[in-house]
Amino acid sequence: MNKPDLTPVAFERITAVLNDHKVKYVVIGGLAALLQGVPLPRTADIDITPASDPANKKRLGAALHDLGGKLRAPGLDEPMEIALDERTFTGITTMTFVTRFGPFDISFVPDGTTGYDDLAQNAHVLERGGVKIPVASLEDITRSKRAAGREKDAAHLTILVKHLRSEKEQE
Repeated sequence: MNKPDLTPVAFERITAVLNDHKVKYVVIGGLAALLQGVPLPRTADIDITPASDPANKKRLGAALHDLGGKLRAPGLDEPMEIALDERTFTGITTMTFVTRFGPFDISFVPDGTTGYDDLAQNAHVLERGGVKIPVASLEDITRSKRAAGREKDAAHLTILVKHLRSEKEQE
């Protein structure tokens, strides 16, 4: 399988399609931190938390269709096409896709949060390449990574905490 080129433009294109479909979402994880100036290693995907109401799930499905989204799952050699409508996301907490602009992961309730409404409260809207991108606050990203307790997040947590301390000292 050919892996898509993951230039920063890919993230802008994915968020532009989400915005075009009026999907309510917040970018989370490593990309959200990178966009806010945290010196983390480059991330290979975009992670979002979308609102979980049926109308938003329908818009999300339409956006994924336009992105050429295919489901990635452990044990599959190739991503597979699935129906992309509001029913796709019923009873699901996380899903991973590949799109023509790169890997795209969805987490309706990231660890340490209660989902979109929780994260949207403190989210910031950044603009890159003319695209408005809602991103989770660094405090919320830190809270989620801490709650996840994954080994791969430990190094990121150290950098995030140091960055947050530095920001507070500069205030």
